[in-house]
Amino acid sequence: MNIAILGGSFDPPHRGHVAIVNRLFNLYHFDQIWIMPCYQHPFNKNLSAPNKRFEMTKFLEKNGVKISDFEIKKNVTNYTINTLRFLTKKYPKDKFSWIIGTDQIDNFTKWRKWQEIINKFKLIVVPRATAKKAEKRLKNITKLVTTPENIILIDKEKFPPIYISSTLVRKKIKEKKSISNLVPKKIEEYIIQNKLYL
Repeated sequence: MNIAILGGSFDPPHRGHVAIVNRLFNLYHFDQIWIMPCYQHPFNKNLSAPNKRFEMTKFLEKNGVKISDFEIKKNVTNYTINTLRFLTKKYPKDKFSWIIGTDQIDNFTKWRKWQEIINKFKLIVVPRATAKKAEKRLKNITKLVTTPENIILIDKEKFPPIYISSTLVRKKIKEKKSISNLVPKKIEEYIIQNKLYL
């Protein structure tokens, strides 16, 4: 199978994540897209409890979209390259791509074994509204790897930038403003019931 993985904190998951997945299915022939919450952020960001982020992310599961607990259940800070190496060994007949937003490009060369990620796997880069210099940064990165064709920067015309972020959702909650247009209804209900981000 041709599988793309959308990793991240998902603190909380939002409509932007839904849009990314839906648009990628329309643009590429992925058999499945796996959404994979991390246990702890490698750059030590403070996150909500892993089980709560995973439970919220489960609401995004549907045909073709699978929610993976691979990194959550490891109970340690995990690195993308370790995940991809493991999955390649476990599913040798499948092809894996890793999805990131242009907002992650500035820190990408700080990722562990980042060159190996690009050289052995496809990196799908989706436009985010907050990253203006990503194209220039990506051009510099492509000069440092042996298989630059593995970096796929999606055209903004085919994939309008996503303006929603988890940071924005948390900010709205703290300000006691509605988030109904930012997150799916079931996730909004979960956040209210569990009194998250207050």
